[in-house]
Amino acid sequence: MDLPLIPGRECGPCVECCRFIPLDLPELAKPTGSLCAYCVDGAGCSVHAVRPQTCRTWFCVWRVVELSDAWRPDRSGIIVRPDGLTTGEITLYVVRRTDFLTGDEFFDTVAQWLSEGLRLALSVPGPVGTLPVRAEVTDYLLPAVAAGDTAQFDQLMTRCLDSLAAHEFEPDGIETRYAVI
Repeated sequence: MDLPLIPGRECGPCVECCRFIPLDLPELAKPTGSLCAYCVDGAGCSVHAVRPQTCRTWFCVWRVVELSDAWRPDRSGIIVRPDGLTTGEITLYVVRRTDFLTGDEFFDTVAQWLSEGLRLALSVPGPVGTLPVRAEVTDYLLPAVAAGDTAQFDQLMTRCLDSLAAHEFEPDGIETRYAVI
């Protein structure tokens, strides 16, 4: 997806997409949940200048929307996927549960998105080499958001994430392939 990036906003030490986003390209393939072999944990891509086009054009929403630094995936535990933005949907790929999920900033942002008519989906990773699972949760969370009930919202989020984590994960079928250089 080709969205304009926020000037000056860089991934920095965040490499969550390099770990959790499935890649199955002719020149680069890695099982979902494993760090790309070209990625240096906490530093970024070691083949940045010659990385595949997919890696050049895929960015999480934190890079393209005015969200605070707390939303950066390595801090929040959430990769906000860009996939549905053009159709009015936001997918929160919760790669790790953090205190951020129960904070006011998270609640306020989700409440704003829902009030703007965006739909919300949650996704969680499975074991390495399996596809993430995903469910749209707008209608489930909306009553708590509309009531401003953060405690109920937190409880519903936990139920959603627990339910997704208990799902039977499907193998991604990706065989490791590194031939970028």
